[in-house]
Amino acid sequence: MSNVVNNTGVNYSLYYNVLDYFKTIMVNHPQIEAVSQGDLFSIDDNQFTFYPLANVTILGANFAPSTTEYQIQIIVADKIKNKNNESNEGINYIAGTSTNAMRVPFDGPDDRVDIWANTLGIINDLTSYTQYAVESFQINDTIINEPFYDRFNNGLAGWSSTFTLTTHNARPRCLYDLYPSSSFDNLNC
Repeated sequence: MSNVVNNTGVNYSLYYNVLDYFKTIMVNHPQIEAVSQGDLFSIDDNQFTFYPLANVTILGANFAPSTTEYQIQIIVADKIKNKNNESNEGINYIAGTSTNAMRVPFDGPDDRVDIWANTLGIINDLTSYTQYAVESFQINDTIINEPFYDRFNNGLAGWSSTFTLTTHNARPRCLYDLYPSSSFDNLNC
């Protein structure tokens, strides 16, 4: 907790700054093509022309004596594509033929397994960076990851990750005299 309490830079206890942080690291991730915030259920599938997409939502916040604890949800999703395993095996590329002869390691009608593998890796990158490279944050407890398929009406698959993020909050009580008959002296200001 000492890293969080000693933070003196950006005030990450502010809602906007937490959203901005996650959107920034998502935009900078080399595999993420689109970034959004808020309720992912309201996203129209025509809004994004490139995938995978990442979404951050703050589900709630708790004030402790010197910290703010945010419940964060990150969703990373990609469009499911049907696979047509139409490879002509046995044709030799060295002989100059141009037929695709590939072996598909995960059989199935679509690329769901590949999407799950890639999007979970992206979530691991985002949460690891947040947990170990940013002094302003601490991720509490376990990061819970759940795969989804066909959760949305727009043909997306991926992972939903939820965790508690702690950041320093000095909780200043002497910024304003909110009750005219009180005295700042009584607040130890």
